[in-house]
Amino acid sequence: MLGALAMVLADDMREAVDEALRTTGETAAALIMLGAHPGVQIGELARALRLTHSGAVRLVDRLQKEELVRREVGQDSRTVVLRLTREGAKRRLVALRQRDRVLERALAHLSDAEADVLGRCLDKMLRGLLTKKEHGYRYCRMCDEDTCVPQHCPVEERWEELFG
Repeated sequence: MLGALAMVLADDMREAVDEALRTTGETAAALIMLGAHPGVQIGELARALRLTHSGAVRLVDRLQKEELVRREVGQDSRTVVLRLTREGAKRRLVALRQRDRVLERALAHLSDAEADVLGRCLDKMLRGLLTKKEHGYRYCRMCDEDTCVPQHCPVEERWEELFG
C-alpha cells in the first residue's frame, strides 16, 4: 500500500506541476531545488535529479534559454553555480503550490491525530533511509523547504547527525 500511495502521489504531483508550468521532465524539480539551494553546481543538480551530467547540462541550457536559471562563476573561476532568475523563482512558487494541493488532497482523509502519527512515521522512515552516498538533495528535490527547514527537516537533521 505504501508503494502504491508513493507512486500515485508522485504521479499526481508531477502531472499537476507539469500542467501548471506547461513543461515536462525534471524542470519543476530543478526549479524547486535551485530555489532552496541557490549556488549549487550542475553536478549536484545531476545527482539530485538522477540525470547524467550531460543531461543536467541540457536541462540547464533549456532553463537558461527560458530565462528561468542563470549560470554564475563560483568561488573559483573554474566552477559554475546555478541560480534562479526572478521568473524562475515565480515558477518555483507555482510548482510548490501545485505540489501542496496534491498533498493536501491526500491528507484531507486523515484526522488530526492520524496526520500527526503519519508525520512521525514519515520522519522516522526518511531518517532511516538517508545514506552518505545519496545526499539530501535527492530527498528534497520537490520539498517546500521554506516550510520544512525553519521547523525541522528530518533529512538535514539526520545528515548532520551522521556526517555533520
